[in-house]
Amino acid sequence: MTRTPEARLWQSVLTAGLHDAAKGKDAGWIGSSDFQLVCVFTGLDPEAVAERFDADRFRRLIKAA
Repeated sequence: MTRTPEARLWQSVLTAGLHDAAKGKDAGWIGSSDFQLVCVFTGLDPEAVAERFDADRFRRLIKAA
């Protein structure tokens, strides 16, 4: 699937938000209306993203990168 520039931009916004949530900066963002919009703009199901988000695993991925 080819991602549009807009979808890639929103994917970056989602990644940054998940990064902040994993660090405890804004854990309440996940599940908010803003989070839901970002997921939709990215082409992802907000409920699926929220269910699969694991802050510990995300932090480990950040350190590995």
